[in-house]
Amino acid sequence: MVEKKRKIVKINFVGKEALEGKVFDTTNEQEAKKAGIYDERRKYEPLTIITGEKELLEKVEDVIEQMNEGEKQLVKLLSNEAFGERKQELVRVIPIKNFHDQKINPFPGLVVRVANAIGKVQSVTSGRVRIDFNHPLAGRDVEYYVELVREIKDNNEIAEAIYEKYYEKIPGAKKKIESGVLIVTLSKNLMKNLEEINKSIAGIAKEFGVELKFKEEDMVGKEVELPKELNESKKPSKEKESSPTEKPKSINKIADEAKQQTKKFDVSRDSSTTIQRPKK
Repeated sequence: MVEKKRKIVKINFVGKEALEGKVFDTTNEQEAKKAGIYDERRKYEPLTIITGEKELLEKVEDVIEQMNEGEKQLVKLLSNEAFGERKQELVRVIPIKNFHDQKINPFPGLVVRVANAIGKVQSVTSGRVRIDFNHPLAGRDVEYYVELVREIKDNNEIAEAIYEKYYEKIPGAKKKIESGVLIVTLSKNLMKNLEEINKSIAGIAKEFGVELKFKEEDMVGKEVELPKELNESKKPSKEKESSPTEKPKSINKIADEAKQQTKKFDVSRDSSTTIQRPKK
């Protein structure tokens, strides 16, 4: 068996539904505007990924690992290779009282978060709210048009890419890069919270020839906490042992709990932009 060569690369891509050709995600600003999925909060630029970290779908990353700089590829994926098949058990009925208790009036199209599961309200009838917890693209074949813009090989650039990917959004984080050594400074409380994740990221850095070191710093004034999205994140996938079948079970369990008791709902209006990449 030939061992895969992992890469750190910058890519551009356009993700489309195979049947209708509808764009659901892209790094290209003009494509996003044309498809009606433009998000002014997002930077439209080449995406830096580490192959093997499951930042994109597995088959897409496998193709990228075989690509050269400047090369373009069309990757076609069946639904079971992309976002999975639709599962009827992930469509749940929750009492409308659970919403009303939190002063929420549900309506079709409303996107809700129940614990860690995201779903869309399908219907509201007879005191019951029907919510679909399937991925928005479940059951659909998709296509990715991928361009490998550049492979990052220089140690200092690799160090910069690792910092930007894992630490740039952390409040108060600082970096120093010298001769392939990345020194990240974090507050004491964050250092403790990120202990296991830091070990995993250090392993990834070492794989690419970069030494990752850490320094602690006392924070003056208000204690800093991790942003919500970082606080909920898992270790990089190199440390993961879970199988692809575990995710639906987790959502299923959450939905079951929501059906039995009142949960706190986070709500938002539906958007044409879908969740395009599997979560880490």
